[in-house]
Amino acid sequence: MRVLILGAGGIARGMAALLHFGGHQPLLWSPSGKGVVDLAQTDLQASGALQARFRVDLAYDLATAVKAAAVVVVALPANGHRRVMDLAIPHLTKEHCVIVSAQLSLGAAYLRQELVARSMDATVIGWGTTVVMGRQSAPGFVQIGGLRPAVPMAVLPSSRMDSALALCRTLFGDRFQPEPGLLAIALGNLNPPVHLANALCNLTRIENGETWFNYNGMTKSVARLILALDAERQSVAQAFGLSVRSVEDHFRMSFGLPDGMALAEMAAQIHQRRGGPPGPVTLDTRFITEDVPFGIVEIITLAAAAGVAVPLHQAGLALVDALYGTKFGEQNDLLPAVNLAALMG
Repeated sequence: MRVLILGAGGIARGMAALLHFGGHQPLLWSPSGKGVVDLAQTDLQASGALQARFRVDLAYDLATAVKAAAVVVVALPANGHRRVMDLAIPHLTKEHCVIVSAQLSLGAAYLRQELVARSMDATVIGWGTTVVMGRQSAPGFVQIGGLRPAVPMAVLPSSRMDSALALCRTLFGDRFQPEPGLLAIALGNLNPPVHLANALCNLTRIENGETWFNYNGMTKSVARLILALDAERQSVAQAFGLSVRSVEDHFRMSFGLPDGMALAEMAAQIHQRRGGPPGPVTLDTRFITEDVPFGIVEIITLAAAAGVAVPLHQAGLALVDALYGTKFGEQNDLLPAVNLAALMG
């Protein structure tokens, strides 16, 4: 199957390798064109959890690329989602299926909303996380740290879940778990609170460019902060009548850890097994620049709609605003454009 991937970073390249491994035809498109320069004359080489070497097809004209693909995947940082969606929308048809990987700030709802406004009945799938853990290690290379065994997904409209689930499994394997709706996906995303806590508590390491490791940075104190943030997230979900997985359950399921281990113990065990991944070494890290405006702000917004207090999330936002000298809430260009009342109703 021909699959157009909008993005050309580590996740997009890892997805391309997985699709190629499964006998499909990935097509990479970079919004600026610069992201695929290294692949114009050389193979894409994947190492780690998935090993492959192949010449990946590149797209330079978006309209032509969308027309040639049955499935379109949005696979780039959330701060580029709306711009890329707006570029793709005029070329999509009712025959297309669009996957948002991974959806943040109800981006899948924004896309479906804009398509419906144009009388375009395309299917939109929102994933709660990415299928691959990919990192662009060098020009032409992608290091795949792992393939996630479980990926939650929601579909708009929800009546198309069966066909959407079959499509995702055909393309990316039997790892997808249907959720009742996009709010469950949004509030089931653990990355923003986990990354916020880990980044805040290791910020001088990040700013000084020190070598450190993500899971090794989750000490007992950091784990307590993660759990407190997680409790707020779960309270918001409960207010919407949703049951979401706890951070401990997520770690147990994702890494095959036994019951009864404390979060800090689990992090130490993961670090011992994997030795990584390395933590950020610059303040320009998605732990903050993506997960705060498009994850933490999303939880705060949904909490306000549900009448639930989330003081730690609000404090975390205020702290990173002060540390970075900016207003991360103003950087979210998706949530203000989404009709929340329609989604929650």
